[in-house]
Amino acid sequence: MPRILIIFGTWTMKVPVFFLCFLGLLTGCNNGNNNQEVLVEEAVVIEPTAPESVTPAPPVTPAPVTPPTPEESMSKIVNAQGSPDAQLLSFDDFDNAQLACVGIESVIAATIYLENATSFLEESELRDRVCSVVSLYNVVNKTDLTLELLIESGVEGLTDDAGKPDLWAFDEVMLDAPEKNFLVPGLQKLVNAFHYNRDNVWPKQINLSFDDGGALDSLYEHLWLFEKYNATITYFVSHFALIDEQRVLEIEAQGHEIGHHGALHRHAAIYSKEHGVEKWLEDDILGQLEDMKALGLNVTTFAYPFGARTKETDEALLKHFTHVRRFAAWGGLEYRNQRSDLAIMTGYSIDSHTINLERIFKAIDSLRGGETLYLGTHTIGNYISPWHITTENLEAVISYAASKDIQFCKMAECQNFKIASE
Repeated sequence: MPRILIIFGTWTMKVPVFFLCFLGLLTGCNNGNNNQEVLVEEAVVIEPTAPESVTPAPPVTPAPVTPPTPEESMSKIVNAQGSPDAQLLSFDDFDNAQLACVGIESVIAATIYLENATSFLEESELRDRVCSVVSLYNVVNKTDLTLELLIESGVEGLTDDAGKPDLWAFDEVMLDAPEKNFLVPGLQKLVNAFHYNRDNVWPKQINLSFDDGGALDSLYEHLWLFEKYNATITYFVSHFALIDEQRVLEIEAQGHEIGHHGALHRHAAIYSKEHGVEKWLEDDILGQLEDMKALGLNVTTFAYPFGARTKETDEALLKHFTHVRRFAAWGGLEYRNQRSDLAIMTGYSIDSHTINLERIFKAIDSLRGGETLYLGTHTIGNYISPWHITTENLEAVISYAASKDIQFCKMAECQNFKIASE
């Protein structure tokens, strides 16, 4: 069907002819030619109307927020103990609770402590604890750490069964603690590791030592006894220039240790006071040490004659030996186990005039991992002098220790208990 182009203002459209004719009748126009192009002007112009004016709603004023009271903030902190909610605490919470010891940088120490807390403290005690935790965190140098501060900060396991400070546990913490920014959970892990190792990993040990050049022959004749129980011993030699060197070498060759006991068996405290420490070293220590090493002996330990010593002689000896043994030989002796990591230790006499098998067995039974019972004597057999142990008593001690799975250690090796447990 033919179509006509109609222009409306700025736009056009094509419409059928009959529609145009109908439009012509309405407007009085001539029907015209069907093919005629007609221009139709806009009859009505509809202006866009502006939207009705809307009065904006008045702004909503939020209800005033009442800040928490100090009591409410402190209650929030108290309730965060042992809870992940502790992570949500901010500096403002501690500041509003009037915990002025908590700074912006130390908030992390307080929140980490609270989240990992294993015991619930009331407000007054918790205030002191949080401040101790912050003081611990703010310690600048590792060497400034104290056992008391760790205990006050809630680190557990730093006292023994009697409530006395456990210096060994603290020393173990000091070995592996970071250099700064001390957090209670991290230090607690170190203490827990120490107790686990002592209870489950580190060996229980016993060291048997024999003193004096005059003990050599009896010791040599009882090597069978040590072999029977797979026990190693330490032999501290004095008067080395006067004894059978080959027997000494053979004792070491069978797995035992040779130590130093003074060339002339001097009383270190008296001799060093009269002549000086350097003169005592020259006369009684260094010459024999050189001779022993020249023979091929591996000498790294020393035992004081008479157990006599001073702080100055201790310090002098540790420049030449890794381990130094004192000696306890009085009546009614209580045998005490000692940490195996000590460079200076005490040997307890099992000579005939002091020995008490019941007390020795009790000490063996009470050994804990990482501890050593140091027992010292002189010749083996029956002698008039009290400075001996009978074969029967010696075997009783050795067999009892062996039955309890106690490890025998040479004095220079007792300190290797951590390596031995790996």
